[in-house]
Amino acid sequence: MKLAVIVTEYPKSTETFIYRDLVKFAELGAEIRLYHLTPFRHGQTLHAFAEPTRNWVRPIGLFGRSALAAFVRAALRHPLILGGTMLRIAFAYRMHPKIALKSLALVPKALALAEDARAWGAYHVHAEFAGHPATAAWVGRRLGGPAYSVSCRAHDIFRTQQLLDAKLGEAAMIRTVSDFGRAFLQDKVAGLAARDIQVIHSSVDVTRIAPVDTPPATAPFRILYVGALEPKKGVQYLLDALVMAGPSLGDWCCDLIGHGPSADALRARAQALGLSDQVRFHGMQPFEAVAAAYRQASVCVAPSIIGPDGRQEGIPNVMIEALAYQRPAITTAISGIPELIRDGDTGLLIPPGDARALADALLRVQRDPQAALDMARRGRAHVEAEFDLAVNAARQLALFAG
Repeated sequence: MKLAVIVTEYPKSTETFIYRDLVKFAELGAEIRLYHLTPFRHGQTLHAFAEPTRNWVRPIGLFGRSALAAFVRAALRHPLILGGTMLRIAFAYRMHPKIALKSLALVPKALALAEDARAWGAYHVHAEFAGHPATAAWVGRRLGGPAYSVSCRAHDIFRTQQLLDAKLGEAAMIRTVSDFGRAFLQDKVAGLAARDIQVIHSSVDVTRIAPVDTPPATAPFRILYVGALEPKKGVQYLLDALVMAGPSLGDWCCDLIGHGPSADALRARAQALGLSDQVRFHGMQPFEAVAAAYRQASVCVAPSIIGPDGRQEGIPNVMIEALAYQRPAITTAISGIPELIRDGDTGLLIPPGDARALADALLRVQRDPQAALDMARRGRAHVEAEFDLAVNAARQLALFAG
């Protein structure tokens, strides 16, 4: 199968879940062409396992010759469809002018992508995220491009539901990463209440991850956060929790792996709270270093909250990874997270934004490492059953083919 895939940015070091799927699709026999909507991100790290994706990238400029030529051809051949499509975008996003302008600006490139995919012989187009990638796939399909599907994850459906009735309503297949996401779409988006929406969790290759089958160390007690440093991740509450729990944790340290717009503010907050000696900011790290950090961790924490504009997690991939490594996990009860972390069973759930509850959860793991390991074992078994890459990638490919 020739499969065209649309992403917003490439490479993007935090979107390992997408690259894992693509690599597995290729292993299962798919031929892939990868399109990114924004300019190539030269400063981003591409993890070693995702290196094959470089060879699949098809660069098309946002306002390059091929995009403008595709727009002119569409305007001459199908002026009413093109005009109606652009008017629908403008009207749908009239209360979100930035999204409207970005969506309209990508129309020429979307048309060029559709032409290129069709000429290549793509059987199917898959849009990763219901935002701009789905817009591009939808625009292309309306002007003669291949049938498409959409993966819906988190902020791409929670932030605004405008135009989703069209983009998802005209898709050949809709996939969400959680039951919560499916229920949200069926409740909030017109025309989707009776639609068959497939729930396929984000996945890890559990066969390649050997579980750490020892109780979490307590001296030192190693706390690990992996992810973007941005408001919806709630890292500020982890720092507050460390102030509360720190005196009772004994010998402890906290490693933060990742980067983002909140990095400087979080460093300043850690210093103001007197945590500079024990909280270490590592920035972006290669996948191998992240894997080593998981193995050494006593507990992995994802203190996610509902951020500005309703931005929130679907199911944090770092929590799936933590359980795959069989490490105790603490996170918050929002969105689809309880489908992965069942409180007291596969990990610990706390209310979002509750530093006191997070401090108590850290102390619970530290004081009973054997019980924490038992939870992590159940978590690993849950990941093997529901979040296995080979099984879920094969299921996606079968749906694309259908």
